[in-house]
Amino acid sequence: MYHPGRVVEIFSSSDKNIIANDSSIQVMLEMWDDNLITAQADSHIGKDIKKDDVLLVDYTPTQQNAPKMIAIKILRGEIAKRTWKKYKEHFEKRKMQIPAAKLLPKSGQPYVG
Repeated sequence: MYHPGRVVEIFSSSDKNIIANDSSIQVMLEMWDDNLITAQADSHIGKDIKKDDVLLVDYTPTQQNAPKMIAIKILRGEIAKRTWKKYKEHFEKRKMQIPAAKLLPKSGQPYVG
């Protein structure tokens, strides 16, 4: 299972404002469903990622039933635009079908992210 996200910020040890213990790259992504996540960038594409790129993030479950959360592909140009538009249209359509009461968080439930 894969989800597209748009790059908001890139966290790389090559940035003079970041001190890291390794050379891995993470990306802050605005996801198609309005979530905001930070995911690992696959080492083969990390150095090529730019702000506003659309990335495909691998959500395949691991043995611990948690998603991998690794950005594995960079989409640019028309394919990026079409992918982002299609997912956002689908999300907006689904939002219109959900009663407003279900969109509100339940009181007393802490945020875990």
